[in-house]
Order: sequence, then C-alpha cells, then structure tokens
Amino acid sequence: FDQALQQEWKRLAREQSPLSLILCDIDFFKAYNDTYGHQAGDECLKQVADILRKAAKRPADVVARYGGEEFVVILPNTSLRGAMQVAESIRSKLKSRAIVHEGSGVSKFVTLSCGVAGVIPPPKTTPERLIAEADQALYKAKVEGRDRVVGNLVEV
Repeated sequence: FDQALQQEWKRLAREQSPLSLILCDIDFFKAYNDTYGHQAGDECLKQVADILRKAAKRPADVVARYGGEEFVVILPNTSLRGAMQVAESIRSKLKSRAIVHEGSGVSKFVTLSCGVAGVIPPPKTTPERLIAEADQALYKAKVEGRDRVVGNLVEV
C-alpha cells in the first residue's frame, strides 16, 4: 500500500491529476468475531476484500488490507466525486451480499463505514495529509451512525 501510494502520488503530482483514497472499516467487527468465531470472521474479511477488488476495476487501482478490519482503496485519476460513487457501490454490494451479523449495532447484516478523500497532489509534498483526511472522514462516518460514506476534499 505505502509503495503504491507513494508511486501514484509522485506520478499524479507531475501530471496534476486527481488521486483519491477510500478507507473502509467493517462495522462492529469485534462483535462479529465474538458472535461467530474467528474462522467466520476470516471468511467475512475475504468476502469484503472480494467486493473491494471487484470495485477497483482499473489496472492502477489498488486494494489493500490496512488493519484488522480496515481496507484501503487507492484510486488514481479519480476525483473525490468519482471515489464517493465507488465507495457507495462497495457499500451497496456488501449490503446485497447480506452477510448475517446479529451483533451489529446498525443492521442485521455486515456493513461498512467509508471515509473518502481526494486531492490533486501538490508537487514536493507527501500523501500523509490524504491519508489523514480519509481517516478523519471515516471517523465522521462512524460518529454519524456507521454504514455510510463520508468524503473530504483535501485543501492545499
């Protein structure tokens, strides 16, 4: 993830083209593991990863596991608006998969909270601000009730 993000950041800074990032977190995943066990949790992670991979359709798009139940999607040459559409598509596809989650506080199925950030990378800078903005948007999605997409346009 870090290597791909650095590479795309430098390339898009040269081209002055947009770069967007989606940070996704499975809502109440600890409760999922506690309810169904770690093997079921691993299967749930695989199903979410499959949905993310299918949403990242272009060769330069990158999907990576970012933490325990967090994933990240790098979308080069994609505006914030386009990335918001991709994130909503991911959320919708997961919902239609209807993975039962009795321990969730928002739904009887597994849901995702997504934070999205987009920027045209300024030359001679690093992508840490983009990551921080996506993380802040993810935090806001959780505070606002989870199972939603929130976006931030990075101001430079």
